[in-house]
Amino acid sequence: MRRGAKVALALLGGTLACAEWGGRGLGGPRLWIVPLVSVPVLDSGTVLVDDLDALRVVVRSSSQGRAPGVVADTTVPVDQAGNAGVTVPVLVAGAAQTFLVDLQGIRTRDGTVLYTGSDTVTVRPGLPTRVDSVPVAYIGPCGLGAGCRVSVTPQDTTLAPGGSFVMRLGIDSAGTGVAGVPVMLTNLTPDLILVGPDRGITALLSPTGGAARVAAAIRGAADTLRLIVSALTAPATVLVSPGYATLTTLAPGNTVQLAATVTDIAGKPLSSSLATWTSRAPTAARVSSAGLVTAVAPGSAIVVASAGPGIADSLAIVVGDNTLPPGNPIALALDGGRSFGGGKVGQPIAIDVIMDLSAVPATELLGSYDARFTWSTAVLRYDSTQAGSFGFPTVIPDTAAGGVLRFNATDALGKAGSPTLARLWFTAAGPGQSNHQVTFTTLSAAVTLLDMLPGLLLAPGGVTIGP
Repeated sequence: MRRGAKVALALLGGTLACAEWGGRGLGGPRLWIVPLVSVPVLDSGTVLVDDLDALRVVVRSSSQGRAPGVVADTTVPVDQAGNAGVTVPVLVAGAAQTFLVDLQGIRTRDGTVLYTGSDTVTVRPGLPTRVDSVPVAYIGPCGLGAGCRVSVTPQDTTLAPGGSFVMRLGIDSAGTGVAGVPVMLTNLTPDLILVGPDRGITALLSPTGGAARVAAAIRGAADTLRLIVSALTAPATVLVSPGYATLTTLAPGNTVQLAATVTDIAGKPLSSSLATWTSRAPTAARVSSAGLVTAVAPGSAIVVASAGPGIADSLAIVVGDNTLPPGNPIALALDGGRSFGGGKVGQPIAIDVIMDLSAVPATELLGSYDARFTWSTAVLRYDSTQAGSFGFPTVIPDTAAGGVLRFNATDALGKAGSPTLARLWFTAAGPGQSNHQVTFTTLSAAVTLLDMLPGLLLAPGGVTIGP
């Protein structure tokens, strides 16, 4: 970016018969001054630092036969784009008149005049005046021929995506430092970095990274900042294993160690320490910063590993108490061995209905049961049922199209294990949440088996289908 060499003057001619200044309501001629020394917006990749922020305009009458006099002497601020405007009423009575215009570009923090310019402008009554221009010269520190040099540091810095630092500028003449010199910064690699008006350099998120450059220029000298932007290594996905866990309130089955696999956008593994662990029900199960879950009381908790906004995975932790008969049998519906699974439209989805008896006294067995499985038919379409660890269940499919599947069977299995009652096959029919749920309307004993329905715990779960 460079400061322009001229200031445009848009003059509107008009007729004024009375001997007074033409205000806005009188329609008199006006002098509109727009300096062409604007600072390009940051999006252009160029910014000027330590430059002027005010414009002083002095207008004098210079027509023959009239004594010179100051028509206007005003200072106006320069806006964020570097422009300034002022309306000057002028008296034009019967004939063309000439005005002298003097400009000063000022940096108000120290009063330094960086730019000056002057010219004459003729205004003719009754006729629009063409746009004229006022030449502008730079007179601030380190003008042409001053022998000034500019240097930028730190050089050869490696910046991680999202990282930033402030570039330092040094300007000297014959070894002596010079302050307050306008410096033009040009971002030569806008796909890798941003350059701020405070000389701040910020690395963008780039899958490949690369060499970034910023040019710093003063009048007659320039230097280039060199830095490296690292390839994107920000977390993009998190996967927790195992996909679910059932605990008891007593040791040794009251803890489980979870692991979080964190990867970037390219699938490259990152440090698992980037994941932050939280339990949404710490009264049932709490989790440490290292992913160790400890049972607290019977119930369920969703444990989440998060590596950033929208970058997380979760699983269900269910805690049962096997100290009081009949204990707490735990029912789960798992997609791919996970409480919360995923898939895409058209893919087959297998959901296992599990009965976990780890929180049931060892003398108790799972007897006969009647189960009901419901889901969103807009998301999943039922296909078939496959036998689990029990005998093949009797499926009553008359309501399957409406999102309800009933099945029942009887078997004396289940000592302190996790038998699969059934595997249900679906096809992903549309995007969204499956909202599936398994319930047991009857879990009765056969012969000597106890009814464990009063202690039954149902674990939350679900499947998310993407387009």
